[in-house]
Amino acid sequence: MVYHVDETRESYRGAELVAVYLETRRLRLVVRNDRYLVWNDSVTGVSTLPGSTPVQRRVWPEDTVRYFVRLSRLGEILESVPECDPAVPECRAALPSALPLELRRIVPRLPVWWPPRGHGWVDTLAFDDLPRARGVRGSEIRHYRTARDTVLSGRAYWVVTWRSVRRAVRQISTGATTAVGPVEEQGVVYVDKARLIPACAVWSEVAPPETRAPGGAALRGRADLVGSGFDSVVVAR
Repeated sequence: MVYHVDETRESYRGAELVAVYLETRRLRLVVRNDRYLVWNDSVTGVSTLPGSTPVQRRVWPEDTVRYFVRLSRLGEILESVPECDPAVPECRAALPSALPLELRRIVPRLPVWWPPRGHGWVDTLAFDDLPRARGVRGSEIRHYRTARDTVLSGRAYWVVTWRSVRRAVRQISTGATTAVGPVEEQGVVYVDKARLIPACAVWSEVAPPETRAPGGAALRGRADLVGSGFDSVVVAR
């Protein structure tokens, strides 16, 4: 399976747009025995400031490291282990939570098959990257609901909506920790009923009223399963 992923992040100073960051990548999942081999490729990121030349962002270790991942039938992430040697600096520097947090936006954690229409459920994803540079420790609580089913281009889908809150701390130079966030997001995933896999996911950041940018969220993202036909379909965020 291959997902085409696009994200846009906007920075504002008051009501003024001061920077736009665009990122695109391909998320690949290949079956290896009882696990998936998962990685990102074709990762590009560009920052644009008004009146300035676009700047390519640096490539982080987690952009290139491959992971062995075990997923339950209900979307639970049972294991996420780097394929690389931990003694290699790039492998040691990669943030362990980067891939699980990315997958959770695309792969919903379901309570049962079939998802209960009209009922909600909650899932928590804990992470701890403090031993690494740029790392934080915290958890993400995600509230799910399956409000309806739909049919697009002759295929039936569950429409799974969610809203999450991520709270974390990072370590400062004195050794103490300081809070990061909270970060709130919302999204929707279209799960193919016949294939039992996500075909499309869209998400956006839920900014507090005092910092909300005019015209929309500061972060917007979308992942389309290549070959599913969603790349030509407009869906609500």
